[in-house]
Amino acid sequence: MITRESKPRPAAHSAGQPRARRRRCRARALAVAAIAGTIALAGVHDDARATLLSIDTSALAGVLARLDFSIIDGDAEFGNNSFTITSITTNGSLGVADCSLGCVGGPPFTISDALGLGQFVQDLTLASTLSFEFTFTSNYAGSGAPDRSALLLLDAASNFSLLDTDLDFPSAPVPVQDALLVVDHAPGAGIRIATASNPSVPIAVAEPDAAALVALGLVLLGDLSIRRRRARVSTTTEAAPHGGPWPSTDSSRGE
Repeated sequence: MITRESKPRPAAHSAGQPRARRRRCRARALAVAAIAGTIALAGVHDDARATLLSIDTSALAGVLARLDFSIIDGDAEFGNNSFTITSITTNGSLGVADCSLGCVGGPPFTISDALGLGQFVQDLTLASTLSFEFTFTSNYAGSGAPDRSALLLLDAASNFSLLDTDLDFPSAPVPVQDALLVVDHAPGAGIRIATASNPSVPIAVAEPDAAALVALGLVLLGDLSIRRRRARVSTTTEAAPHGGPWPSTDSSRGE
């Protein structure tokens, strides 16, 4: 009688596991890179790309207000910078707009420092939400202070600020007080928003492309998690035979 020595059964998918693991690692790396890249770019603005600013105006619902956008020259290079406002939306109601001082358009509205001062004014009745998109240039002549754009929220009747905010620069070369938004027109300059105000009107700034990148990263991570769970279930199902142990590979041949 000749007896063949049995060999251990190889683990299911042993050859494919390293390859699948590498694919999962690459997918995770791409997803994490997408989210990390967005976070890293959060403070860096590409002035050619629209930025969305959203304001929660619930504390001022029903108030007749005025959005006052302005740009003031600081580097004595007139006409080298502009600030453009598009897509003003609110669940309140928009009133009269004034684009007569260093301003063109309708809409979008673009203010520039060609006259030393540019201004765009939009009256509205506030409700709970207010948002708009904006773009701006980042040119600096190298002397004096950078040109500066700012947004104030004023009382439509008195032209006094409706808010007391932490964006106050009364002694700066280009002064501003109680602003909701400040943009200095210089390479690498960031967008500054009020982080505290009385009454409280929370403000959020986001670039639409960045939001899409975050969403893509989260989708990739979610898809990766699903694939890993499916792979784990599949491996467990194939590795555990139904109805007993693996069939024996021993065979005997009688003579």
